[in-house]
Amino acid sequence: MDWGYQREEAVHIEPGDHRVVILNAEESVSSKGNAMIVLTVRPSGSDLSIKHFIVKNNWFNRNMTDFFDSFDVEEGDFQLPGWVGALGAARIEKNEDGYLRVKYFINQEKASELPPWTGEKPERTTITKLNGEATENDNDLPF
Repeated sequence: MDWGYQREEAVHIEPGDHRVVILNAEESVSSKGNAMIVLTVRPSGSDLSIKHFIVKNNWFNRNMTDFFDSFDVEEGDFQLPGWVGALGAARIEKNEDGYLRVKYFINQEKASELPPWTGEKPERTTITKLNGEATENDNDLPF
């Protein structure tokens, strides 16, 4: 039987500082009942997805400040669909189980020392406000 095997090398990401892009951002609730933002990011040069949780707790403002200082998202903008495709940087480490996780986000000034982004990234969604309400900017509007 022909199994169709072809050699395929896996991309390995070493712990350290990496440029990252946001693949998804959504609201959720933690196991303790706290509101949180679940970010899915991809490190440059890989096809890995890493989930990161920003919980509404005592450290929320500090964590969001680090987020806004890292990503090309306007400070105070919580229109999560508009975050998809935003570039930033993060310190990535292995957790106690050996899986990669985001330890913290790196500000744009320090990130300028990192190599440029490589690989695919989602197209950036823009949010437009009409009559004070935010809407996703798409070309499928009926008017």
